[in-house]
Amino acid sequence: MATSGESVVARLSLAELVRLALPMTKWWQQYLWLNDKPTPHLIWLKQLVGALLCANNSALIGDENLEEEELLPVFEKVFNEWFDFKPAKTSTVPMVLWSVSNNRKATVSIEKSVPATKADAGRRLFAIDGSEIAWAVIDSGIDARHKAFRKKDPKTGKMMAHAMGTVQDKSSNNTRIVATYDFTKFRDVLAMIHGSRPVQEGDKELSLSTGNNNDQALDPVEFQNFVADIDRDLRSGRLIDWSAISPLLRIPHNARQYVPPVHPHGTHVAGILGAGMDELVNGYSLIGMCPGISIYDIRVMDESGTGEEFNILAAIQFVRWMNSQKEGLIIHGVNMSFSMLHKVSSFACGLTPVCEACERLVAEGTVVVAASGNQGQAMYQSPSGATEQGFRIVNITDPGNAASVITVGATHRNRPHSYGVSYFSSKGPTGDGRSKPDLVAPGEKIVSVGLNDSFERMDGTSMSAPHVSGAAALILAKHRELIGKPAKIKEVLCNSATDLGREKYFQGAGMVDVLRAIQSV
Repeated sequence: MATSGESVVARLSLAELVRLALPMTKWWQQYLWLNDKPTPHLIWLKQLVGALLCANNSALIGDENLEEEELLPVFEKVFNEWFDFKPAKTSTVPMVLWSVSNNRKATVSIEKSVPATKADAGRRLFAIDGSEIAWAVIDSGIDARHKAFRKKDPKTGKMMAHAMGTVQDKSSNNTRIVATYDFTKFRDVLAMIHGSRPVQEGDKELSLSTGNNNDQALDPVEFQNFVADIDRDLRSGRLIDWSAISPLLRIPHNARQYVPPVHPHGTHVAGILGAGMDELVNGYSLIGMCPGISIYDIRVMDESGTGEEFNILAAIQFVRWMNSQKEGLIIHGVNMSFSMLHKVSSFACGLTPVCEACERLVAEGTVVVAASGNQGQAMYQSPSGATEQGFRIVNITDPGNAASVITVGATHRNRPHSYGVSYFSSKGPTGDGRSKPDLVAPGEKIVSVGLNDSFERMDGTSMSAPHVSGAAALILAKHRELIGKPAKIKEVLCNSATDLGREKYFQGAGMVDVLRAIQSV
């Protein structure tokens, strides 16, 4: 069990869910009873849970010869006895839970593509590279050692020889990856700290190494002080103090203690956004959309490319906290190249926990760009039993369903007019009828950086989103008066997009056009 202050995550059995969690909801206390009598919803719940209990233990039924209609009262009786059930009017349980839902899984859903967006033309014409803009990439992690993210020597203009030195101080960090935070362990860290045993440095639930703001490893005294502060806050019921928890999630940027990511997805995404390698390495030179940008690496996906919604919510909350630490924004935008399927039976479209968290982030002035998802293609089975390839409609994924988020579909890397919207790109509208995606960007056969100074080719709307993040960053770099106005950035990008002549629920406003967007302001 763990909490981020706004959300609580716990592994519960069915009995624990019904006995402990549901009675703390408004749904339980106000909608299952009417004039102190159970509503049909409550009767259905009793029968369902009672049936599940009896299926697990047939002895609870007693008489095995009962007819189907005779079993329903038995199921209700089993439920009442099993849960010591009391009417809501007599309950003393506080109503503190807004909703209960599954902890959904999230999956990770430029060489020619950057010119296709006219980002290179915009940079040259207005002499901008985004060096005063910072973006967070919430993904599987970025290999900060890659030469594409190296800072330039101010004297020679060449890439620095090393990304990180062996000296444990901030001056040895020669990468534009400002900091790395591992949120894949956030839930486990909180659960461990809130547990009964003392926390020890080196616990497997913690990041392999932890660090402070100077990229130094925490000494034992610092470590225990942070843990004690967090434990005290949790036990007193206070909200998470991110100044105390973030050092336990931060990975130091020094050669001896840096922990590189295992999955290449986040590195590839960050390369599209901000690779700045104009020198040949392994036969490649690679310039991303915004080659001077500073990037925060916030890891929410594990080595297999999957993550938990709870950890993603915590990461979003952390970005909000970061931006509250000074008058201006520290992180100007966030890229989310992952997708979660919308569970239509649990939440209205666009009102899931991750969508609402994104709405709050945008409301506080941060640009949020999300992939539309890769649910456009499907395999169908015909009446004859044959399997055939086809297409889905109305399949935008979260957080792309959030109204204020800039949701990006995919098109061809350099021939968007010929090929239109990619077959795999999720199509709109949203489940509640809103127009999505907002626009499209290159997402097919995109070459970007990989792990260990390598280069990889990937496909997906995950590759499209950072093209738009880079476009937004370049607009902010040229028009700084728009910083803190994400709705205006979205409006500029959509109004200046190039119409590909496709259905709006496929292409949105069209293909992102960086040069036209900058000139339109």
